[in-house]
Amino acid sequence: MKRKKQSAKATDCIDLPLFSYIQPQGGITFAAPNYITTGDGYTKIIHIYRLPTRLDDYWLSDITRQKDCITVIDASTRDKREVQKNINRALQEEFSRELHATNYQEVYDSKKRQHQLQLMYDEVKSMGEVVKMMHFRIFVSGKSLVSVETQCGEIMENLEADEYMPTILLNEGEREWKSLWQSYTRQAAEPFAIKGLSLMTEQIAGGYPFKFSSLEDDGGDLLGFTGCGGCVVYDEFAKTDRRKHYNTLAVGDMGSGKSTFLKKRFRSRAERGDFVRCFDISGEFTQLTREFGGKIIKCDGQHGLLNPLEILRSGDDDGTNYVRHISKVSAFYQCLVPGTTYETLIDLQNILRSLYERFELVPGEGNRITGLPANRYPTFSDLAAYIKEEMDVKTDEAAKADDVRKALLIQEVSQLNSIYKAISSLVRNYGQMFDGHTTIDNIVDEKIVTFDISMIKDLDNIFVAQLFNMTYFCWDNAVANGSLMKAQFENKAIDFEDVVRFLIIIDESHRWINAKFEFILDLIIIILREARKYFVGVTLASQSIRDYAPEGSSSEAIEKLKIIFELTQYKFIFKQDSSVLPLIDRLFGGVLSPWQREKIPYLEQGETILSIAGDRNIFFKVWLSKQYEEQLFAGGA
Repeated sequence: MKRKKQSAKATDCIDLPLFSYIQPQGGITFAAPNYITTGDGYTKIIHIYRLPTRLDDYWLSDITRQKDCITVIDASTRDKREVQKNINRALQEEFSRELHATNYQEVYDSKKRQHQLQLMYDEVKSMGEVVKMMHFRIFVSGKSLVSVETQCGEIMENLEADEYMPTILLNEGEREWKSLWQSYTRQAAEPFAIKGLSLMTEQIAGGYPFKFSSLEDDGGDLLGFTGCGGCVVYDEFAKTDRRKHYNTLAVGDMGSGKSTFLKKRFRSRAERGDFVRCFDISGEFTQLTREFGGKIIKCDGQHGLLNPLEILRSGDDDGTNYVRHISKVSAFYQCLVPGTTYETLIDLQNILRSLYERFELVPGEGNRITGLPANRYPTFSDLAAYIKEEMDVKTDEAAKADDVRKALLIQEVSQLNSIYKAISSLVRNYGQMFDGHTTIDNIVDEKIVTFDISMIKDLDNIFVAQLFNMTYFCWDNAVANGSLMKAQFENKAIDFEDVVRFLIIIDESHRWINAKFEFILDLIIIILREARKYFVGVTLASQSIRDYAPEGSSSEAIEKLKIIFELTQYKFIFKQDSSVLPLIDRLFGGVLSPWQREKIPYLEQGETILSIAGDRNIFFKVWLSKQYEEQLFAGGA
């Protein structure tokens, strides 16, 4: 009766649904002497019964790095008194061998073995050394018996070449299979159990198998694998003692894998529910955007326009917002009219001040200037009309003034007229893109937005102006989200892991962020500096590092580019021509080792060198899942 109760109690403790889920589907049989048959294939278990006489550093990686296999290592601590007793017995045996030796070789071998045993005894007796008993098994599985035997043969040949002694134990399949979940102690309790190999803990520590370079960010996702099998689990928003901000630079020739990397980062942030803003110059992000239910906005005016004169949020207060907006409009004008003089910019800024005063849009006590209805802001038509009005007033005044005053007024009218002609040309020729109140849908709460700039990529200065305009629009969205997240995080309302991030991806960024447009670099530096404060990451991408610094670039512009590159925490360098290596040295300041530097021109598709500022450099290959990403990430052949 008591046995029945115990049996029923044991049965109640078994989680039958769990066992049903984890058991080999289709069953398993151990009838064959040297392999295991399951419902979905075959398994052979390689057992290592002897190790090399000399164990090198990281020797365990010889066993664990087998491809498409499971390596199981079982360990148990041997009783210290038993170890001392066995060493004593072994020493007595070696002394006896030396005493009865008949030649020098036997004497030498015996003395050498005595010395090793004496050192081991001292370590165990006086230094607290521990001896471990260990089993090493490699599980090889496959759909066909032939493929399993072929793989086993290759593995055993490689191990034997390194002086390991592997074997497959006959008629021990069931016992070997159970070792997957049984401890060493449980295995040793079985009848006729095989004893493990004795190893000192120092030997085990020296065999550390995970010596390969890797990156394992908490909360990251798999980006690729290093050359020796280490995982690159990457999160651009990871925060450590050495990694403080979230900006990225990616450069790579056509077909090198740069676009695939950008799409993986797009997908990663989209799956997390973060905000993503992407500038797509070729239309290749369209499918990815639709996959996540995002919005695509064509920047040629088809889907509405963004008024460049609308004051957007770019800082913590309206004073900062206004100052940066005036700088933005000045830079926008310089995009339209390259070579604009400093005096012309001063005139433009004075005109803008007067215009915004008329519209009551200058910062003041209780005067809000951002986030207002679109029709509250002036347009370029309003600006042109205002300039025309100012010109008429000054012309009339000049007619009544003395010669000196008249000459000054005529010069002012001439300068205003140059601005008027540029603005009028913009209104007449590109009014669909720039002239009017903002009609683009409110996308502040839209998680995924891709700006299609493929239609305007050949418009030179207009392209630069529109891209700059849209980037500031994204920055407005980022500040809106970041201010909310910042307040909640500082008030302990949310944890750091729960903050909603904001990723801005700018492909072909060299078209407007380069030494040629020095006036843009200052504003980009501001964005990169403040991005961290609003949980924003900016990713800049280009085909060649030379595109950022064309021949003849001024030293001042080069210094600003260096600052921009310094503000990128992560630098992904895909294949580049050998001719750009000196420029990489000049811009990156020697962050790469000589080997990594020389490797750049010979990188294969998908291979890249990741340089994390202040942390480490990692060489790895970007990984793509065949079932999903290869179909989703449409790219060039």
